[in-house]
Amino acid sequence: MSDFWSSFPGMDTALSAVSEYIRTATASSNPIIQDALSELFEHQGKMLRPGMLILASQFGNPDPKRIYPLAAAIELLHTATLIHDDVIDDSPVRRGLPAVHMRYGKKDAVLIGDFLLSRCFLVAAEYTTPQNAIHLGKAISAICAMELDQDADRFKPSLSVRNYLKKIIGKTALLFSLACHVGAAEAKAPPQVTERLRRIGYNIGMAFQIIDDILDYTGNERELKKPIGNDLRSGLVTLPLICALRQDREEKLLPLVQTDRFPYSDIPTLLSLTQQLGGIAEARRYAQLYTERALREIAQIPQGVAKQNMEQLAKKLLIRTY
Repeated sequence: MSDFWSSFPGMDTALSAVSEYIRTATASSNPIIQDALSELFEHQGKMLRPGMLILASQFGNPDPKRIYPLAAAIELLHTATLIHDDVIDDSPVRRGLPAVHMRYGKKDAVLIGDFLLSRCFLVAAEYTTPQNAIHLGKAISAICAMELDQDADRFKPSLSVRNYLKKIIGKTALLFSLACHVGAAEAKAPPQVTERLRRIGYNIGMAFQIIDDILDYTGNERELKKPIGNDLRSGLVTLPLICALRQDREEKLLPLVQTDRFPYSDIPTLLSLTQQLGGIAEARRYAQLYTERALREIAQIPQGVAKQNMEQLAKKLLIRTY
Protein backbone atom coordinates (compact mmCIF):
# COMPACT_ATOMS: atom_id res chain seq x y z
CA MET A 1 0.00 0.00 0.00
CA SER A 2 1.16 3.56 -0.68
CA ASP A 3 2.69 5.48 2.24
CA PHE A 4 0.52 8.48 1.32
CA TRP A 5 -1.51 8.13 4.54
CA SER A 6 1.43 7.57 6.89
CA SER A 7 1.02 11.01 8.52
CA PHE A 8 -2.68 10.37 9.26
CA PRO A 9 -2.94 8.46 12.57
CA GLY A 10 -4.86 5.21 12.30
CA MET A 11 -5.39 5.36 8.55
CA ASP A 12 -2.92 2.61 7.67
CA THR A 13 -4.79 0.20 9.95
CA ALA A 14 -8.18 1.32 8.63
CA LEU A 15 -7.15 0.99 4.99
CA SER A 16 -5.64 -2.43 5.65
CA ALA A 17 -9.07 -3.48 6.91
CA VAL A 18 -10.62 -2.00 3.75
CA SER A 19 -8.16 -3.98 1.64
CA GLU A 20 -9.25 -7.16 3.40
CA TYR A 21 -12.89 -6.40 2.57
CA ILE A 22 -11.84 -5.88 -1.06
CA ARG A 23 -10.06 -9.24 -1.17
CA THR A 24 -13.09 -10.96 0.29
CA ALA A 25 -15.53 -9.20 -2.04
CA THR A 26 -13.51 -10.00 -5.17
CA ALA A 27 -12.75 -13.65 -4.42
CA SER A 28 -13.62 -15.74 -7.47
CA SER A 29 -13.20 -19.31 -8.67
CA ASN A 30 -12.44 -17.96 -12.14
CA PRO A 31 -8.63 -18.11 -12.55
CA ILE A 32 -8.42 -15.09 -14.88
CA ILE A 33 -10.40 -12.86 -12.52
CA GLN A 34 -8.52 -14.11 -9.47
CA ASP A 35 -5.09 -13.71 -11.06
CA ALA A 36 -5.80 -10.26 -12.51
CA LEU A 37 -7.32 -8.80 -9.36
CA SER A 38 -4.80 -10.36 -6.97
CA GLU A 39 -1.97 -8.61 -8.79
CA LEU A 40 -3.90 -5.37 -9.22
CA PHE A 41 -4.87 -5.05 -5.56
CA GLU A 42 -1.42 -6.09 -4.37
CA HIS A 43 -0.18 -2.89 -6.03
CA GLN A 44 -2.87 -0.52 -4.81
CA GLY A 45 -2.45 3.19 -5.33
CA LYS A 46 -3.06 5.88 -2.73
CA MET A 47 -6.60 4.64 -1.97
CA LEU A 48 -7.75 8.25 -1.84
CA ARG A 49 -11.46 7.65 -2.20
CA PRO A 50 -11.80 5.08 0.60
CA GLY A 51 -9.50 7.22 2.72
CA MET A 52 -11.67 10.27 2.19
CA LEU A 53 -14.79 8.27 3.04
CA ILE A 54 -13.20 7.21 6.32
CA LEU A 55 -12.07 10.77 7.12
CA ALA A 56 -15.55 12.12 6.42
CA SER A 57 -17.10 9.48 8.68
CA GLN A 58 -15.07 10.86 11.58
CA PHE A 59 -17.39 13.86 11.69
CA GLY A 60 -20.13 11.55 13.00
CA ASN A 61 -20.16 8.29 14.96
CA PRO A 62 -18.63 5.78 12.55
CA ASP A 63 -19.18 2.05 12.86
CA PRO A 64 -16.17 0.36 11.20
CA LYS A 65 -18.30 -2.67 10.35
CA ARG A 66 -20.32 -0.44 8.01
CA ILE A 67 -17.79 2.23 7.03
CA TYR A 68 -14.96 -0.09 5.93
CA PRO A 69 -17.10 -2.16 3.53
CA LEU A 70 -18.47 1.05 1.99
CA ALA A 71 -14.92 2.36 1.58
CA ALA A 72 -14.15 -0.94 -0.17
CA ALA A 73 -17.16 -0.45 -2.47
CA ILE A 74 -15.91 3.00 -3.48
CA GLU A 75 -12.49 1.56 -4.30
CA LEU A 76 -14.05 -1.29 -6.29
CA LEU A 77 -15.98 1.27 -8.35
CA HIS A 78 -12.86 3.36 -8.88
CA THR A 79 -10.76 0.37 -9.91
CA ALA A 80 -13.42 -0.78 -12.37
CA THR A 81 -13.33 2.65 -14.05
CA LEU A 82 -9.52 2.49 -14.25
CA ILE A 83 -9.63 -0.86 -16.03
CA HIS A 84 -12.23 0.44 -18.48
CA ASP A 85 -10.27 3.69 -18.94
CA ASP A 86 -7.13 1.78 -19.84
CA VAL A 87 -9.01 -0.23 -22.45
CA ILE A 88 -10.52 2.91 -23.99
CA ASP A 89 -7.22 4.85 -23.92
CA ASP A 90 -5.13 1.80 -24.87
CA SER A 91 -2.84 2.66 -21.94
CA PRO A 92 -0.06 0.09 -21.59
CA VAL A 93 0.76 0.63 -17.91
CA ARG A 94 -1.16 0.96 -14.65
CA ARG A 95 0.62 1.45 -11.30
CA GLY A 96 3.92 0.48 -12.84
CA LEU A 97 2.58 -2.84 -14.19
CA PRO A 98 1.17 -3.89 -17.56
CA ALA A 99 -2.48 -2.82 -17.68
CA VAL A 100 -5.09 -5.57 -17.37
CA HIS A 101 -5.97 -5.50 -21.07
CA MET A 102 -2.30 -5.89 -21.99
CA ARG A 103 -2.18 -9.19 -20.09
CA TYR A 104 -5.61 -10.63 -20.76
CA GLY A 105 -6.92 -8.83 -23.82
CA LYS A 106 -9.53 -6.09 -24.08
CA LYS A 107 -12.57 -8.37 -23.94
CA ASP A 108 -11.54 -10.01 -20.68
CA ALA A 109 -10.44 -6.66 -19.23
CA VAL A 110 -13.90 -5.17 -19.82
CA LEU A 111 -15.51 -8.20 -18.20
CA ILE A 112 -13.17 -7.96 -15.20
CA GLY A 113 -14.16 -4.31 -14.81
CA ASP A 114 -17.82 -5.31 -15.00
CA PHE A 115 -17.20 -7.97 -12.35
CA LEU A 116 -15.85 -5.27 -10.02
CA LEU A 117 -18.90 -3.09 -10.64
CA SER A 118 -21.18 -5.98 -9.71
CA ARG A 119 -19.25 -6.58 -6.50
CA CYS A 120 -19.41 -2.86 -5.70
CA PHE A 121 -23.21 -2.97 -5.85
CA LEU A 122 -23.39 -6.19 -3.81
CA VAL A 123 -21.33 -4.63 -1.02
CA ALA A 124 -23.33 -1.38 -1.17
CA ALA A 125 -26.63 -3.27 -1.06
CA GLU A 126 -25.56 -5.03 2.12
CA TYR A 127 -24.01 -2.14 4.02
CA THR A 128 -25.59 1.15 2.97
CA THR A 129 -28.99 2.79 2.72
CA PRO A 130 -31.06 2.57 -0.48
CA GLN A 131 -30.49 6.29 -1.00
CA ASN A 132 -26.70 5.94 -0.97
CA ALA A 133 -26.97 2.94 -3.30
CA ILE A 134 -28.90 5.22 -5.67
CA HIS A 135 -26.08 7.77 -5.40
CA LEU A 136 -23.61 5.06 -6.45
CA GLY A 137 -25.76 4.16 -9.45
CA LYS A 138 -26.00 7.79 -10.52
CA ALA A 139 -22.23 8.16 -10.17
CA ILE A 140 -21.65 5.24 -12.53
CA SER A 141 -24.08 6.75 -15.06
CA ALA A 142 -22.27 10.09 -14.92
CA ILE A 143 -18.86 8.45 -15.27
CA CYS A 144 -20.00 6.50 -18.35
CA ALA A 145 -21.48 9.63 -19.93
CA MET A 146 -18.24 11.52 -19.31
CA GLU A 147 -16.21 8.74 -20.93
CA LEU A 148 -18.40 8.89 -24.04
CA ASP A 149 -17.97 12.68 -24.21
CA GLN A 150 -14.21 12.38 -23.69
CA ASP A 151 -13.90 9.75 -26.40
CA ALA A 152 -15.84 11.91 -28.84
CA ASP A 153 -13.47 14.84 -28.22
CA ARG A 154 -10.17 13.03 -28.80
CA PHE A 155 -7.67 14.95 -30.93
CA LYS A 156 -9.93 18.04 -30.95
CA PRO A 157 -8.03 21.16 -29.80
CA SER A 158 -11.20 23.30 -29.64
CA LEU A 159 -12.23 22.05 -26.19
CA SER A 160 -13.04 24.99 -23.90
CA VAL A 161 -12.08 25.36 -20.24
CA ARG A 162 -15.76 25.07 -19.35
CA ASN A 163 -16.16 21.78 -21.20
CA TYR A 164 -12.96 20.44 -19.67
CA LEU A 165 -14.15 21.27 -16.15
CA LYS A 166 -17.49 19.60 -16.89
CA LYS A 167 -15.67 16.43 -17.94
CA ILE A 168 -13.52 16.18 -14.83
CA ILE A 169 -16.59 16.50 -12.64
CA GLY A 170 -17.69 13.12 -14.00
CA LYS A 171 -14.16 11.73 -14.21
CA THR A 172 -12.98 12.49 -10.66
CA ALA A 173 -14.80 15.11 -8.60
CA LEU A 174 -18.07 13.19 -8.47
CA LEU A 175 -16.49 10.13 -6.83
CA PHE A 176 -14.53 12.25 -4.33
CA SER A 177 -17.72 14.08 -3.46
CA LEU A 178 -19.65 10.82 -3.15
CA ALA A 179 -17.01 9.32 -0.85
CA CYS A 180 -17.24 12.26 1.54
CA HIS A 181 -21.04 12.34 1.44
CA VAL A 182 -21.50 8.62 2.01
CA GLY A 183 -18.93 8.51 4.81
CA ALA A 184 -20.53 11.38 6.68
CA ALA A 185 -24.11 10.26 6.05
CA GLU A 186 -23.49 6.68 7.18
CA ALA A 187 -21.84 7.97 10.38
CA LYS A 188 -24.87 10.22 10.94
CA ALA A 189 -22.94 13.46 10.90
CA PRO A 190 -25.15 16.58 11.11
CA PRO A 191 -26.84 17.30 7.75
CA GLN A 192 -25.15 20.68 7.34
CA VAL A 193 -21.74 19.10 7.96
CA THR A 194 -22.50 16.28 5.53
CA GLU A 195 -23.44 18.78 2.83
CA ARG A 196 -20.28 20.80 3.44
CA LEU A 197 -18.17 17.64 3.25
CA ARG A 198 -19.81 16.81 -0.07
CA ARG A 199 -18.65 20.19 -1.40
CA ILE A 200 -15.19 19.67 0.09
CA GLY A 201 -14.88 16.35 -1.72
CA TYR A 202 -16.00 17.98 -4.97
CA ASN A 203 -13.42 20.79 -4.77
CA ILE A 204 -10.60 18.48 -3.71
CA GLY A 205 -11.51 16.18 -6.60
CA MET A 206 -11.41 19.04 -9.11
CA ALA A 207 -8.01 20.19 -7.86
CA PHE A 208 -6.73 16.61 -7.81
CA GLN A 209 -7.65 15.92 -11.44
CA ILE A 210 -6.18 19.22 -12.65
CA ILE A 211 -2.91 18.41 -10.88
CA ASP A 212 -3.05 14.90 -12.37
CA ASP A 213 -3.38 16.41 -15.83
CA ILE A 214 -0.50 18.80 -15.15
CA LEU A 215 1.71 15.90 -14.07
CA ASP A 216 1.15 14.30 -17.48
CA TYR A 217 3.25 17.22 -18.77
CA THR A 218 5.73 17.75 -15.94
CA GLY A 219 5.86 14.61 -13.78
CA ASN A 220 8.59 12.10 -13.12
CA GLU A 221 7.87 8.81 -14.87
CA ARG A 222 9.37 6.79 -12.02
CA GLU A 223 7.07 8.46 -9.49
CA LEU A 224 4.01 8.44 -11.73
CA LYS A 225 4.60 4.84 -12.85
CA LYS A 226 3.37 5.72 -16.34
CA PRO A 227 4.82 7.51 -19.39
CA ILE A 228 4.82 11.32 -19.51
CA GLY A 229 2.60 12.66 -22.28
CA ASN A 230 0.31 9.66 -22.14
CA ASP A 231 -2.82 11.83 -22.38
CA LEU A 232 -1.49 13.61 -25.46
CA ARG A 233 -0.69 10.30 -27.13
CA SER A 234 -4.30 9.29 -26.50
CA GLY A 235 -5.57 12.55 -27.96
CA LEU A 236 -6.90 13.86 -24.64
CA VAL A 237 -7.04 17.65 -24.56
CA THR A 238 -6.61 18.67 -20.93
CA LEU A 239 -6.29 21.99 -19.13
CA PRO A 240 -2.56 22.72 -19.69
CA LEU A 241 -2.97 22.41 -23.47
CA ILE A 242 -6.24 24.39 -23.46
CA CYS A 243 -4.59 27.22 -21.50
CA ALA A 244 -1.50 27.19 -23.72
CA LEU A 245 -3.61 27.42 -26.89
CA ARG A 246 -5.32 30.53 -25.48
CA GLN A 247 -1.88 32.21 -25.35
CA ASP A 248 -0.64 30.88 -28.70
CA ARG A 249 -0.75 34.23 -30.52
CA GLU A 250 2.07 33.29 -32.90
CA GLU A 251 0.35 29.97 -33.65
CA LYS A 252 3.34 27.79 -32.86
CA LEU A 253 1.24 25.19 -31.04
CA LEU A 254 -2.08 25.29 -32.87
CA PRO A 255 -0.85 23.80 -36.18
CA LEU A 256 0.57 20.81 -34.30
CA VAL A 257 -2.79 19.88 -32.79
CA GLN A 258 -5.03 20.22 -35.81
CA THR A 259 -7.26 17.18 -36.17
CA ASP A 260 -5.32 15.75 -39.13
CA ARG A 261 -1.89 16.24 -37.55
CA PHE A 262 -2.47 15.82 -33.82
CA PRO A 263 -2.25 11.98 -33.81
CA TYR A 264 1.19 12.16 -35.45
CA SER A 265 2.66 15.16 -33.60
CA ASP A 266 5.94 14.98 -31.73
CA ILE A 267 4.96 14.63 -28.06
CA PRO A 268 8.12 16.22 -26.56
CA THR A 269 7.52 19.29 -28.74
CA LEU A 270 3.91 19.58 -27.57
CA LEU A 271 5.02 19.24 -23.94
CA SER A 272 7.70 21.90 -24.37
CA LEU A 273 5.46 24.41 -26.18
CA THR A 274 2.69 23.98 -23.62
CA GLN A 275 5.19 24.84 -20.87
CA GLN A 276 6.64 27.82 -22.78
CA LEU A 277 3.20 29.31 -23.47
CA GLY A 278 2.28 29.29 -19.79
CA GLY A 279 -0.23 26.46 -19.98
CA ILE A 280 1.19 24.69 -16.92
CA ALA A 281 1.25 27.85 -14.78
CA GLU A 282 -2.32 28.77 -15.74
CA ALA A 283 -3.58 25.25 -15.02
CA ARG A 284 -1.93 25.41 -11.59
CA ARG A 285 -3.92 28.57 -10.86
CA TYR A 286 -7.14 26.65 -11.48
CA ALA A 287 -5.96 23.88 -9.15
CA GLN A 288 -5.14 26.48 -6.52
CA LEU A 289 -8.60 28.03 -6.93
CA TYR A 290 -10.38 24.74 -6.20
CA THR A 291 -8.03 23.97 -3.32
CA GLU A 292 -8.78 27.36 -1.76
CA ARG A 293 -12.50 26.68 -2.14
CA ALA A 294 -12.04 23.36 -0.35
CA LEU A 295 -10.06 25.02 2.44
CA ARG A 296 -12.74 27.70 2.91
CA GLU A 297 -15.34 24.96 3.32
CA ILE A 298 -13.07 23.07 5.72
CA ALA A 299 -12.71 26.23 7.82
CA GLN A 300 -16.47 26.09 8.47
CA ILE A 301 -16.65 22.52 9.81
CA PRO A 302 -16.33 21.65 13.53
CA GLN A 303 -12.93 21.87 15.17
CA GLY A 304 -11.07 18.67 15.97
CA VAL A 305 -8.75 16.01 14.62
CA ALA A 306 -11.09 15.19 11.73
CA LYS A 307 -10.97 18.78 10.54
CA GLN A 308 -7.18 18.88 10.81
CA ASN A 309 -6.93 15.68 8.78
CA MET A 310 -9.18 16.99 6.04
CA GLU A 311 -7.21 20.23 5.82
CA GLN A 312 -3.92 18.31 5.69
CA LEU A 313 -5.28 16.13 2.90
CA ALA A 314 -6.34 19.08 0.75
CA LYS A 315 -2.93 20.74 1.06
CA LYS A 316 -1.02 17.50 0.47
CA LEU A 317 -2.85 16.77 -2.77
CA LEU A 318 -2.05 20.20 -4.22
CA ILE A 319 1.73 19.90 -3.81
CA ARG A 320 2.06 16.26 -4.84
CA THR A 321 4.46 15.12 -7.56
CA TYR A 322 2.92 11.68 -8.11
